[in-house]
Amino acid sequence: MSRLKQAIFEHATQVLGFEDCRFTSPFLTQELDEYRDWVAQDKMGDMGYLVRHLPFKEDPNLLLPGVKTAIVVIKNYKNTPESFLTGDRKVSRYAVGRDYHGVIMDALIGLEAFILSQEPRAQCYMGIDSRPIAERSLALKSGIGFRGKNTMVIKPKLGSYFFIGVLLTTVAFDSDLPFKGTCGTCRRCIEACPTGALSEEGQMDAQACIAYRTIERKTPPTPEERTQFQGWVFGCDICQEVCPFNHPNTPLSNWEAWLPSAGVGFQLDPALIPDQIPKDTVLYRSRKRLLCNSLE
Repeated sequence: MSRLKQAIFEHATQVLGFEDCRFTSPFLTQELDEYRDWVAQDKMGDMGYLVRHLPFKEDPNLLLPGVKTAIVVIKNYKNTPESFLTGDRKVSRYAVGRDYHGVIMDALIGLEAFILSQEPRAQCYMGIDSRPIAERSLALKSGIGFRGKNTMVIKPKLGSYFFIGVLLTTVAFDSDLPFKGTCGTCRRCIEACPTGALSEEGQMDAQACIAYRTIERKTPPTPEERTQFQGWVFGCDICQEVCPFNHPNTPLSNWEAWLPSAGVGFQLDPALIPDQIPKDTVLYRSRKRLLCNSLE
């Protein structure tokens, strides 16, 4: 490992607090085949932005000319020791605290500043899932973890409750090796999904997913759908809750931003009105289009 690569790794993990930091080529080929298939078969539903993002994921030079490396970082957001959330107005764990987009972006800006302090001629472009970066594919390619049957990136000893950030840079680094792991014969997530969104081949029917239906889809869930959702009104953690890699001994996050006290909490108050939702939360962006309908 080069001295600069080691310094970036140490700054990302020891100073900024990320759980891991790995390096890989930003260029993807067969890793995007499933994505291309979704687009070709119009499986994206109301997520039209994923179609618009494809060219940038295929050629990250469109985001950063001369890009050489993708630096992938992850941050644990596990914010409760409870393996299974209960109640009839459940919010997915990732959304109960502050909006992760801003929190992770601030940390990535800190990583960029460190890189520039060491290599002033470097150029960078960074983002998470709101930008046209193939963050999950890059995480797999870099060796962060392996792809589970629930389509999540799973890191042994940490599980899958973590956010993925990517910093593209024009500085060339040696690539880390992918992580070799599988779910084996386990199929708990497939069996537990109440809408049948997961297939035996480890693929997801996005339009069947509860998270899609309660967040991304422009039309609100029907009463019949809500009975199938097992109390989830914003997102869904079922396929992660049943995963053996998310066992009770996986560590809780050490960032207060993910705590329910920093946002809306694990259960939505039925008396909550859209204008009362804290602006620095993921739910704020969806408050008028979906949230009120979910709370009826």
